[in-house]
Amino acid sequence: MEELPKKTQVLGEPEGGSQHKRSVSDTQGTAPRHSSDSCSDDSGITNSGLSLPQTPTSPTDPNRANLTPFLNRKNNALLKLQRQRSMQRLGVDPRTISPSAFQQMDNFSICSGIVNGSTHASVDSQPVKPPAFIAIPPYAPTMAQEDRLARETSVASLSVEEDDPPSTTREEKIAWFWLALSENASVAYAIFLVSLGIVIYMADIFWGPNSVAAESYNLFLTVTQMFWLLTIHIDTRIFIHKIFRRVREATARREGREDTVYMESVDDGQFQLKFGKEDEEPIPLMYGFTSEGSIYIKIGATVFCFGHMIHTGLTFGQQVLYFTEDDPELASCSSIVSIIISSLQPICAFYQLFFIFKYANLIINHRHIWARFGIMHSIGTSLCYWVYTILQETLQAIFAKEEYEDPPNGTQHYAAASTWEIKYGCEKDTYLSSMINSMAPYLYPFSIEFYILLVGMWMFLKENLGKVELHTHIPSIEVTYEGTNQKSLMSNMVIAVDCHASSRGLFLGLLTTAVTTISIILLFILSASDETSEAALIVNGVTEVSILTLMIGSAVMAYRLLRMLDVIHHFGSSVDDILLYVTLPCIFLYAFLRITPALLVGDILFVSVSMLQVIQVIIQTALIHDGLRRRSNSPSLRRRKPGREILTFLVVTNVALWLLQTFEIKSSESNADLYQFYGKELWTLLGHLTLPFALFYRFHSSVCLADMWKECYEPDHSH
Repeated sequence: MEELPKKTQVLGEPEGGSQHKRSVSDTQGTAPRHSSDSCSDDSGITNSGLSLPQTPTSPTDPNRANLTPFLNRKNNALLKLQRQRSMQRLGVDPRTISPSAFQQMDNFSICSGIVNGSTHASVDSQPVKPPAFIAIPPYAPTMAQEDRLARETSVASLSVEEDDPPSTTREEKIAWFWLALSENASVAYAIFLVSLGIVIYMADIFWGPNSVAAESYNLFLTVTQMFWLLTIHIDTRIFIHKIFRRVREATARREGREDTVYMESVDDGQFQLKFGKEDEEPIPLMYGFTSEGSIYIKIGATVFCFGHMIHTGLTFGQQVLYFTEDDPELASCSSIVSIIISSLQPICAFYQLFFIFKYANLIINHRHIWARFGIMHSIGTSLCYWVYTILQETLQAIFAKEEYEDPPNGTQHYAAASTWEIKYGCEKDTYLSSMINSMAPYLYPFSIEFYILLVGMWMFLKENLGKVELHTHIPSIEVTYEGTNQKSLMSNMVIAVDCHASSRGLFLGLLTTAVTTISIILLFILSASDETSEAALIVNGVTEVSILTLMIGSAVMAYRLLRMLDVIHHFGSSVDDILLYVTLPCIFLYAFLRITPALLVGDILFVSVSMLQVIQVIIQTALIHDGLRRRSNSPSLRRRKPGREILTFLVVTNVALWLLQTFEIKSSESNADLYQFYGKELWTLLGHLTLPFALFYRFHSSVCLADMWKECYEPDHSH
């Protein structure tokens, strides 16, 4: 390939000014072409001298294959150089040229004979000398031309890349980096806390009753959580007080004129509060409050919290009693760390209950990383305490000392119920400690349910983190919203309930609860005698089968009626779905573990109970998932409220079934076949690991059904 000229010079002279100039494409016909079809070169590169192959006139022309030699690497390099010189001469940015324009330029270069490095072009086998042509030096635009070229380039870029998404700004990239980093790091931190807690709790069991490893770890979790919770609580109160003081000062300054508080949007999607005059310094919306919040879950948390406080209070009294005893064996069963953590547990539980009641709908829009890690620490702490409580309940059930009577001599003995090489509890008991230990099995479920309920509440708080678009009000402060001039004065403790179309379902549910309570009492009374123990199991089984059958029929009828309601297309929270689905594997496992020994002994009644439990859970979960996404947009639906009576019945019966299953596992007679099949140690461990999930499912289902009972018959406000 010849080297192209690099400086300005005359490359050729025309032979005859009137010589006809034709393109290669004209070699197959005699008809003249338009000037737009002729091939001329504007790049400053002279034409080739070798003859080009005849141009094909149709796709089937055999001459079509003659163009193949022009598409090798050498020619591609020449075409690329041709492009660069043409762009340089015209002063156009190659990035602004469309692919179709490049294709036309390449075709132009091919037909003009630039390929193959030849020096003359030919037409109809007749050599044609190129006209006098001057090679143009590199183009150097002026400043004005550069500005014009930049404007044209931006316009051309928009036309070429109009379908491309906009680029992310540097600030958005940095914000996303910290968001993703803190989100993943906080979740990993919570998982680390739970994993470490399980290892410490298991090791503490084998280290004996004198070990304080578990209590020390719990002390760290509790103190850290209390510190974070206090900072959030105090900061929230300061924020609300600052707004209240600003409103009061503005009112006094205006001499009785009504003051207004405006919430206006600023850059990056945030909001701020403005007071009265335009020159007032606005207060950033560091905290907000949503209109969401279930009073039912607050009532449930209160019940479980008080049961938990009674349990931890008795444990604290037992630790103090052991520590103050003169007997060295009793004194060794307690320590300073155990006393401190036993005293902090009820205080921390009560403070968390207060925070849930007051700020369950809080939106934290300030110090997001600190808030995210604090919430995940609270979730990890609640899960650690939940695991610790389950282990303590399981060990107490396994190693409880059972009193039995030896028939030959009538003497009484105390024997350990387990052969595991584990020391649990104190070797000696006092009268008070014996009473506490006898009451503890009925108080453990309150502690277990309270901690798992706290996990759900912290998950709701984490989901609202930074979502200021959900903000609706400032507690006890009147706010006028800009644009609509709508005034709002709300409190977090407002309770408004419409009980229309609920009476029959409520009283039928209360009747079912009364029957369940009677069945529980009969179970414990009849189980006390060997002659009536079989009757106790039959009464318990028939009661559970009847309740489950009613609940299955009610869920199917409610599902059929709820199909009439309108559908929400933008459903925000998925925490309820997660909490329901997480418990399903343990519910199925608990039911199947009970089916196996019942089949072996031919107990059809308890096989039916386990199968009905699985069927009822599947139908009810589908009902809840669908019902949470239904609303009543038409006045006729809000007036008739289809299915509300059934939802009321399901709310109450789920609580009744929670009571039945809670006390059922405490009865030794109802677990006799399971003890014989699995062994007492294994079944106690399996039952106490799976049943808490089943109990939580019952309570959380009643919470979700109560939300459906309230929200399904209201218009959709998400639009």
